[in-house]
Amino acid sequence: MTISYTARLSPWQGDTTWSLEAGEVVERRAARERRFALTELVSLRASASGVLLRFRGRRTLPVPALSYGGVRPRDQAATFAPFLAALLDAAHADAPKAKVLATRANLGEPLVWIMALMGAGAVALLLFAATAGEWALGVTLAARLVFVLILAAAALPWLERGRR
Repeated sequence: MTISYTARLSPWQGDTTWSLEAGEVVERRAARERRFALTELVSLRASASGVLLRFRGRRTLPVPALSYGGVRPRDQAATFAPFLAALLDAAHADAPKAKVLATRANLGEPLVWIMALMGAGAVALLLFAATAGEWALGVTLAARLVFVLILAAAALPWLERGRR
């Protein structure tokens, strides 16, 4: 019996199907097919957003838990969970020495988004002040925003420090 999971990686692509067939993970997208032998599995990293399989020879296979239905991503946990369970069982049977890792949420991503929004806010503040004729005030306020942005950038390396 083969178990499969289907997801759409972007709104503009067709469906991608991953299936377990005779000790292999098979990825099919349109007419393209890639096969990965589970005996060559080095590590399996599972998270809430999907699973990342690493094989010998630096080959990787990401399988996302989200799929696009229209323009918004939708959660497919109901169909992804049985596939992940079957994949873990097959990996345990075919590659017992493979590392199975669970990842935590990335703490740096929200900070990077905040930094990007603050940078856009500083530029917008500078432009609005310049159009109002208050160039000096715009530079002063934008400089303060950029200073907070620099402080946030300085904290970024320490967010991932204890996770290695």
